[in-house]
Amino acid sequence: MNVPKLNSHFIPVIMAVVGLTVAPQSSAAVSIIKGKTIIPHGNATSDSDITIKNDKLAFSLAMGSAPPWGVARGCIVDIANVEADGALSLDRVAFADFIPNDWSSWPNTYQTLDVIKDSPDEAIVNITRDFGQVEISTTYSLLSGSDIIHVQTTMTNQGEAIPDMRSGFTLWPDGGYKFAVPEHKSSDKREQAANFITDRFVGYAADWAVALHAPYMSETKHQSRDLYTQHSLQKGQTVTFTGDYQVLASGDLAPVVRAEITRKNAKAGTLTGEVRTQSGNLLTQPAIVVTKDDVPYMWGLGQNGQYQFDLPVGQYQVYATGKGYSASKIHDIEITEKQTQTLSFHDLLAPGKVSVQVTDANTNAPLDAKIKIEKGNQPLIEFLGARTFFTELDNKGQATFPLAPGDYQLSLSAGGGFNAIPKLVSTTVKANATTSIDSEIQISTYPTQNGWYAADLHHHADVLEGSTSPEYLVRSQLAAGLNALFVSDHDSTKNNAEIQALADKRGVPFIPSIEVSPSWGHFNAFPINAGASLSVDPGIDDIHTLIKDMRRMGATVIASNHPYIPYGYLSSLDKNTAPGGFNPSIDLFEINAAVDNQPTMDKAHQLWSQGLPYYYTAGSDTHDVWNQTSGLNRMFVYTGSKPSAQAYAQAMKNGRSYVSYGPIIYPQNVMFGDTIKLAKDQPQAIRFDLVAVNGLKSVQLIGVNSQTNSAAQTQSEGAGISPQPSTDTNTGANSKVIRKQALSGDSASITFDVPNTSGWVALVVEDKKGHKAYSNPIWLKEVEESQF
Repeated sequence: MNVPKLNSHFIPVIMAVVGLTVAPQSSAAVSIIKGKTIIPHGNATSDSDITIKNDKLAFSLAMGSAPPWGVARGCIVDIANVEADGALSLDRVAFADFIPNDWSSWPNTYQTLDVIKDSPDEAIVNITRDFGQVEISTTYSLLSGSDIIHVQTTMTNQGEAIPDMRSGFTLWPDGGYKFAVPEHKSSDKREQAANFITDRFVGYAADWAVALHAPYMSETKHQSRDLYTQHSLQKGQTVTFTGDYQVLASGDLAPVVRAEITRKNAKAGTLTGEVRTQSGNLLTQPAIVVTKDDVPYMWGLGQNGQYQFDLPVGQYQVYATGKGYSASKIHDIEITEKQTQTLSFHDLLAPGKVSVQVTDANTNAPLDAKIKIEKGNQPLIEFLGARTFFTELDNKGQATFPLAPGDYQLSLSAGGGFNAIPKLVSTTVKANATTSIDSEIQISTYPTQNGWYAADLHHHADVLEGSTSPEYLVRSQLAAGLNALFVSDHDSTKNNAEIQALADKRGVPFIPSIEVSPSWGHFNAFPINAGASLSVDPGIDDIHTLIKDMRRMGATVIASNHPYIPYGYLSSLDKNTAPGGFNPSIDLFEINAAVDNQPTMDKAHQLWSQGLPYYYTAGSDTHDVWNQTSGLNRMFVYTGSKPSAQAYAQAMKNGRSYVSYGPIIYPQNVMFGDTIKLAKDQPQAIRFDLVAVNGLKSVQLIGVNSQTNSAAQTQSEGAGISPQPSTDTNTGANSKVIRKQALSGDSASITFDVPNTSGWVALVVEDKKGHKAYSNPIWLKEVEESQF
């Protein structure tokens, strides 16, 4: 897709803000306040920023402050609800804005702010920005007494036609949970728009909610945080988008549905009733979950056992629950226009509790572990109960947590999929009782005993859209069987010191990092010196300035994260939208667990074939450890013994590492990143031990395309290894399978003769579940006798 070339220089914000008020005239009046945000923990800290407030909410627009991820100034960076005592809540969002083309790079040259109306009854402001040759004009309006920020964006193309754009409003909450747009599941992406039951996304927690209503939407991205429609923009064409941000002081979605009914002018009725336990006790705060065609649609919260809310006319399935309580029986109902229907529940069970102890079956030592509900009650409303739990830091291997009564199958995982197979445990939780589970996990391999240290080298904590506290980042990474801890928050090092202290307490290495995040490429730099912080602006500065600052902070290595996604660095280079253009001093290319990595591997193989040592790094890009998997893929790095952060990074810079989604590789007579010197008629062989807890399927020796299968011969050791010549060259345009062996069992020893020619070779190991490991190269250098 062609994207307009964008200028990278910055022109200061032009502001026309006559008559800005300093304080509201009454509690319900609307006011516009210039300067640093009044929202606690807000990110709008510039004197040029503005905050708009009424008695329900406040939001801040970053006109001078740098927004996250290097996006253009002029967006919402803070939203707060007004609490019962009249005070503003903490900031609830990281970012809310109009995205012109699916997070493609967006350096821009100007932003103008015009105050259209500033009265106690209503505030209206307009922000105009450029996206290449497209003018983007967004109007924000807030009425007195309203919980809705109305937004309207107009795109006007002053340049050549742009095909296949994906544009729309976004809402990226700052923590909390996410309730995606309700959607019927279908494998046919062409019919996705027809599958949506409604058109809103909600970020929420127990004491707040922010909803994005997007009537134009036809597709979603990033768990519905981006609500897009696909369109083209012809030369001279104007396209307009309208939406609403609704801000609430509770995780109750009934007001969201009420607003939806109003804006759609939909026919509606009312559902009311009470909620009790089987013993007759009223629930203090019952939750009523409503599904439509078995798809979660909304929930309403009650008080003192009573509830009431409106629903559009139609048929629904409804059940009641509460924090830690079992779910009631599901009831089918039909809402009719202007009618009130009563539905009460009297069959809930009070919360129970589970106590888990996890140990190593080989040593009886306690294990850090993750406990996940595989079958049983998994609360839809996440502040009512978790689906995933972790053992404690201070009491290793022990976890105690509330769980709704019922029958469960729990998975207990300690290095699951890598060092051990997760163990499934069936149990029954009873009301007002504690269920104890003692479980041993059979560990199949111990990488650190062989000098290998695994880390998830792209992992977030609680900055911006991250929702994982430092403590739970550590719990999750240790439960994943990772041997070194790592954090890479967007443009921030604020969590590094706390995680360092937790790592020291547990005696494990920690690699402090930062993900520098302009709109045209993200970069993990590590290790970062204690106390160091970013001193540049990713939204303005070019690649050369950013790299210089990362080195200043102490970085031994700089990784290009997800290089070929729309805002990856290599993708932006291809589109000529990276400010400063080309800089070869990055060190690593990331294999990211959440994206298609084939283009990245193809590029790495191309560079290896040119003798350029741009090695792999790997990470899961986890932001939420309860709903994502720390260490889903990981980097195994050979350091020999417990490394410092500097030693770990230097080993990666030297290529002494491999990426894995499961299989484990133990080189026996060579190391990845090494150079083997070759001489005519003097064959050399390389040997490896392989382990896969899911069972080994195959191993490939790959290399440059000029190599031939006849250049390599294979020997093997161990039962179940069947060496076969490979005809599989489907590894990418810049590499070739030299040899492939079928494997069986969960361990094997293999030997490959290396090609007697200059170049490189690497391993690809696959397990029975299709999970692979990809090694960095072993360099081959042919030496002629005449050179001596």
